[in-house]
Amino acid sequence: MQETGPKIKTGMYIDAVLECAIEYPLLWTKDRRLTYGTKSGELRWTPPQADGTLLRLISQERKTIEPEQQTARLYQELAGLKISLEEEVALPAGKATHIVGDSAEKHFESYQFSNVNRSYLIYLTTLKENTKLYSGVMDKVIHTFQVVQ
Repeated sequence: MQETGPKIKTGMYIDAVLECAIEYPLLWTKDRRLTYGTKSGELRWTPPQADGTLLRLISQERKTIEPEQQTARLYQELAGLKISLEEEVALPAGKATHIVGDSAEKHFESYQFSNVNRSYLIYLTTLKENTKLYSGVMDKVIHTFQVVQ
């Protein structure tokens, strides 16, 4: 366990089916959902106070979806999202597309990775008034993300 800030301890989560490992806020509730008959699915973490914040990791096999399709689906879910930053970044897990944006009520930050076999999308949404409260979470989480095979 490590501390990301004054009050957030993290733990390591490893998932052989989704082929990834990531640190997450230890006290947050985890929900794992697999797509029946595939090795695709997602992990969701929410803070104890249930304030509309969601940390989500989606892992999908490339034979079922391409990275562009994965991102397009996300934009459909986040209606009204206005992108303020879109850039390519180098992280320990490899090159990723980093996107930051806002809708009327929420702040959004995501990273999209892909390799030969899988596409990964990791994002954090918070209510705008809670953006500063969770500002260090995505930074910590994304630098610990690893693909495992």
